[in-house]
Amino acid sequence: MAKKVIYFDKLCGFSVTAVTENGKLTDCRFTTEDGAPAVGNIYKGTVVNVLEGMQAAFIDCGLERNCYLSAEDLPYENKEGISLLKPGDVIMVQIVKTPSGKKGAKVSARIAFVGKSLIYLPESNFVGISHRIEDDELRESLMLAARKAVKKGEGLVIRNSAPFCSYQQIREELNFLRAVYKKAAAVYERAAAGSLICTDFTMPMRVMREFTEYDVSAIITGCEEQYNEIRDLLKMLPEGKNIKLELYKGKRDMLDDTGVAAQIKEACSPRVSLGNGSYLIIERTEALTSIDVNTGGFTGDDSLEYTVYQTNILAAREIARQVRLRNIGGLFVVDFIDMRQSEHRQAIVKELEKCLKSDKAPYRVLPMSEFGLVEFTRKRSGAELAAVGVKPCPICGAGTDFSDEFYMLTAYSEVLKALDGGADIVCAEVRPEVAAMISEKPEFAESVREKFPQAHVFLIPEQGKHTGEVVCHAEKCGYVPPLGAVKIM
Repeated sequence: MAKKVIYFDKLCGFSVTAVTENGKLTDCRFTTEDGAPAVGNIYKGTVVNVLEGMQAAFIDCGLERNCYLSAEDLPYENKEGISLLKPGDVIMVQIVKTPSGKKGAKVSARIAFVGKSLIYLPESNFVGISHRIEDDELRESLMLAARKAVKKGEGLVIRNSAPFCSYQQIREELNFLRAVYKKAAAVYERAAAGSLICTDFTMPMRVMREFTEYDVSAIITGCEEQYNEIRDLLKMLPEGKNIKLELYKGKRDMLDDTGVAAQIKEACSPRVSLGNGSYLIIERTEALTSIDVNTGGFTGDDSLEYTVYQTNILAAREIARQVRLRNIGGLFVVDFIDMRQSEHRQAIVKELEKCLKSDKAPYRVLPMSEFGLVEFTRKRSGAELAAVGVKPCPICGAGTDFSDEFYMLTAYSEVLKALDGGADIVCAEVRPEVAAMISEKPEFAESVREKFPQAHVFLIPEQGKHTGEVVCHAEKCGYVPPLGAVKIM
């Protein structure tokens, strides 16, 4: 079994997650920590207005605008409609639609906790199953297991992502979601009105929902707040005690220090090394993603046919990893290196299918054409990694370049590295737009100050720098920064 390690950290206003299997990056996510209300958040709200003519009420959840609650989103057992509520009443609600324009968030009093294979409904007797599970025998088996697992007064829905769950898996996930609800209910009782009770939007909660505790060997976080949250989550998981949880206490950027940052950078690049001299070129267009396989400097020790076959096998495995890691969807066209033997051509397609299957995202692979092309499709869920790490090239406009956000994180890593080397003062040379972003984000200086409280950091905007260049000068006390340098801490 692959040794899977999950890394969590918070830095410069971002929440970052990286997952490695046997040291190779397989998943990476960036989320902006802007504090905005998110779908799944649970609040202790206060009823402000009740509009019986509209069968709706407005709830104060402590957000910028009051939230909208429809009568159809009241608890299932409610038979009185919106008249059940009175101004000043306190109620537990969950966001089902985020604010838009001048409209506040839409909320529901029908609380639901979404798991990997289940949706737990703590105050409902409803038991259901996704309509996408079409096999009658399988539906009957899953419904039987679900009804057997629930207690009186609670319900659940079997999700499409778990068509072959055993009764034990359903029961264990249900127990975990019960524990999450129990914790939320306890927080609700002692919280002030208008407080956030529970969030499904924190990175650890979402990631731990997707990865079972059976295939994770260790979790490492560079944030003490996340460490405490994950520790509490592991206590609720049946096998959580077998996962090693570690708080990274080094002075450098955790992802850079562990070698994960270099893999993230490669995942944002069009060129991907296959480790033996050969490489891939991955190019995104509006219509499709093209992937070109190149032998590069790989010559092999056998015949040309077998050398090409070896390269294509490596490429098929890496392509499956890259589309999952980059979270790309849509149509793909892969230009494998030409092979003469039909059994080799068929083996490449089978290898690609096998590796894509472990992704769990829906896919379809067509046979290899006579030109050595393989077409396949993949359904994407969530944002692409490129949405954070890549932007159109500022020079030519046709290609891509690393984003300002990406190089802000690179600058953060380089500054920490220089300070850890013994510097008292660090001057970072970056492009003006990157310097402006860092200056406007107090989180950058705050993150550095947590590790080096007495340090001084200056930014030197350099128009001639390429977007990707970050040069740090380590200096000692008494150094006078050049004219134009911007002090951020």
